[in-house]
Amino acid sequence: MERVKVAADISVLGSRFSATDPRHGIYNVVEHLVREICERDDIDLTAVGLCGDDPLTTSIKALLYLERQNPPLACSFQLTFKITPALTRLYALVFHATLSGALDRMPTRSPRRAFLRSVRATLYRMAYLYRVFPPRHILDYKAFDIFHCPHIDLPPKELTGDLPRVITIYDIIPATRPDFVSSHHAAFFKGKLAEIDVAHDWVVCISEFTRQEFCGYTGMSADRCLVAPLAAAQSLRPVTDAAAIAATRARYGIPEGQYFLSLAAPQPRKNLAHLIRCFFRLLDEHQLPDTYLVLAGSKEQGWMYDEIFETAEALSKYRSRLIFTGYVADENLAALYSGALAFVFPSLYEGFGLPPLEAMQCGTPVIASNTTSLPEVVGEAGLMVDPLDEEALCQAMLRITEEVEVRSELGRKGVERAAEFSWEKCAEETAKVYHAAARDRF
Repeated sequence: MERVKVAADISVLGSRFSATDPRHGIYNVVEHLVREICERDDIDLTAVGLCGDDPLTTSIKALLYLERQNPPLACSFQLTFKITPALTRLYALVFHATLSGALDRMPTRSPRRAFLRSVRATLYRMAYLYRVFPPRHILDYKAFDIFHCPHIDLPPKELTGDLPRVITIYDIIPATRPDFVSSHHAAFFKGKLAEIDVAHDWVVCISEFTRQEFCGYTGMSADRCLVAPLAAAQSLRPVTDAAAIAATRARYGIPEGQYFLSLAAPQPRKNLAHLIRCFFRLLDEHQLPDTYLVLAGSKEQGWMYDEIFETAEALSKYRSRLIFTGYVADENLAALYSGALAFVFPSLYEGFGLPPLEAMQCGTPVIASNTTSLPEVVGEAGLMVDPLDEEALCQAMLRITEEVEVRSELGRKGVERAAEFSWEKCAEETAKVYHAAARDRF
């Protein structure tokens, strides 16, 4: 099979270079997928940083991301900004030293540091203050067979020329459920959807549900829109070390006893206020001493969450049974999942639903919504409930607390179900789209 030459945008990875806040969501997906694609014999991948407002910093940060990978990725890289041939090299040298931190680490009185700082100041004024030789985006599109943008923020067609464009779509929530996001986000997203050429572009969706919604909304033929399901990280496995679980509980302030866990950035579609109400009702009707609800997820990554925290404070006698951990580091997730009585995910809308898959891979029983993409992920390995039915969720949680056999069976089924998903399979399905797009071009 002939190798397909792919220009893959990794701007989302470069954008997090040197960032101190948590990396999550699309970042993790793109990182896993790119690494897996790079291992394939049928794909010749070149990373680019083409999708960003500033051509210079977007490209340099993408390069810096690649340089920091250990083990290194088996791909090449192409700078995607241009000024003049001489100035392009000079800008790359100076701003690479700046953005990587190398300039700041040089001795204070170093002549090289003084020189680079002086040149940087001049170049910055030329490019951004006086707009003399400003950097501009450029892509040598004739060197490739296709261009892959792993998010909806596509570069203009003038940059990609006649290359077939492959776009990854995770969901179309802002278009179909604008009540879940800000009006600004909804308008921005709809504008980006409109830039997709449904007659010539190709799309990778992360679930069949998302594929059907996307095709229904945009009118794209289903033949040009394929599915590549995601996977959980291989580091997420059942933790049987009681000391490790205890240490994680202590780190996030979880008292002794049993706990239900939910992991989500607080936002309306995650339905966390409903979960809190159900948990409080469960305590009210069945007591359940030493039982807690742990809500993990960074408030800083959420939005429109007032109802969630108002509901949490509504019943003061049970407030101590509700634990908000904030952001949980990746290295602590397996122990947090493994220590839980069950993972509860009553989401109203998902494009895929990675947290339930992560929980299943850790052997944790799952209670999840029976809507959108979640049945595709959980299958028969969890208790599926209507996310609007309070009684159904309460009964599912009560069943988990009372029936040891059910917990054991769901844990076993979950591990088996999670094994059906892998990043290798995700890359395989993505590569099929690459080949189809390349054939269609010729």
